[in-house]
Amino acid sequence: MKKTLCLLALLLASVSTAFGTHPVTPESLGPVKYEIRYKLGAINSRAAEGTITLEKSTWNGREALHSHAAISARSIFKLFMKADYVVDLYLTPTDVAPLYYINPFVRDGQDGKVEFTYDRNKREIHSVAVRPPAGLVSETISMNGNTMDLLALLQHVRFLEIPEGGSVSFNLMKSGTVIPATLTLRGLDEKRYPGKQAERLQLKFIGGGLMENGSGSLITVWRSADSDRRILGLETTLSSGTMIVNIKE
Repeated sequence: MKKTLCLLALLLASVSTAFGTHPVTPESLGPVKYEIRYKLGAINSRAAEGTITLEKSTWNGREALHSHAAISARSIFKLFMKADYVVDLYLTPTDVAPLYYINPFVRDGQDGKVEFTYDRNKREIHSVAVRPPAGLVSETISMNGNTMDLLALLQHVRFLEIPEGGSVSFNLMKSGTVIPATLTLRGLDEKRYPGKQAERLQLKFIGGGLMENGSGSLITVWRSADSDRRILGLETTLSSGTMIVNIKE
């Protein structure tokens, strides 16, 4: 199965079109707050809340963008989210491509982490993970096509220039595996966020999904077409119910 996914990732990377990157404007910097809700029939519960920032910074002595994400589950949903999601990510300032990712966490009283160092010259990603009770696991992952973690993918998508109907391939790193995906711009959506210039995109994972059980294989993403280029919201169908993420003003 892994060999099939790798071959598919290579194929997608070879046929995807290279698109430009929208400039990172002052309006696109700063913190953005989100609310995450879970819907199932008449149930419409707030599951988590989070903040994602993007600021100018430096990494290894050179100019970079720094993104910090913090997501915390609420009430009963803490049973499913074993640890708060806290990530620091550094990206290139022009094409918004990942340089370094660190996700430290505490699970069952033990320290853990997931760490990626992107070697853009060698087209490799050096991965170090400690997931209690397992010990340290270190590996090198090939950067076939656009291979990146989820936060890097969301920040990259903000500034990616895609013509309506155009598609580009990505490879998402998740839980030690690489999942091929395609991103397609469907066009403006005037109904979802009234009064905003919102573009609707679809992110489709192939052979996997956003959640650990494999669900969430098709994610609708709304982003601002204005100079702030904010991610306005996400929506994906799970094995049971729907997860909806919306920006908080």
